Amino acid sequence: MKPHDPTDVDDARWLAQERARRGEPDADPLDLRVARALRQAPPVGLPPDFAARVAARARAETAAGLDLEAWLLRTLGVVFALSAAVVVAWFGRGWAAGLVQVLPGGREALGWCATAALCLLANGGLGLLRRRVGRSAAA
Repeated sequence: MKPHDPTDVDDARWLAQERARRGEPDADPLDLRVARALRQAPPVGLPPDFAARVAARARAETAAGLDLEAWLLRTLGVVFALSAAVVVAWFGRGWAAGLVQVLPGGREALGWCATAALCLLANGGLGLLRRRVGRSAAA
């Protein structure tokens, strides 16, 4: 099967369609009918506030979608945090003993690592709290 070549145009057919588009009386009646149908917009019975209603519906669906997405992200974050806590509780003793042996400062270095991790968690928690308070103040 030969693929369609967009440069392969039937010049006579194209000229006939152009005559019909311009409305020339000697054009093909079928081409004239198609050209006339393309010039006339189909009758549409839309209400006067159609655009406003569609925009309001789109805003409502977008807000609902964002609320669902935010809820799913929070839920997944909580599930991740709980699973991480379970893994640390289950395997943490072995990790702590291994870290004490590997870290150059021993137990002191492990304590500083734990302190740094708690500071990072506190910083993230305060950031979330600020955003939540800012969002409720704006509403």
